[in-house]
Amino acid sequence: MPKKLKYLLRWVALPVGIVIFAVGLVTFPLPLPTGLILMVVGLTVMAINPLVLRWVKRTRPRFPELNAKIRSITPHMPTFVRRFLSRTDSQQKRQKPKLDH
Repeated sequence: MPKKLKYLLRWVALPVGIVIFAVGLVTFPLPLPTGLILMVVGLTVMAINPLVLRWVKRTRPRFPELNAKIRSITPHMPTFVRRFLSRTDSQQKRQKPKLDH
């Protein structure tokens, strides 16, 4: 991917992700879990920007109840969302690649 396109994509994804996150925030109190799902998808879209990814990594441990809910829905999410959630989970241990000798 050309460098200019990658840079543009990072900054275009930010407002799109903010809109999705805001819709999720508004629908969060509803009985259906669509609010939480939309918030996670919005953060995933925004995480194309490395600043947002770092912020989410630092923020998730501060809210243990929300973090537990996010962990519970992780297996049911699409692959790109699961990847984001596992990269930002502070309690998940990273597995080191095994080297064959």
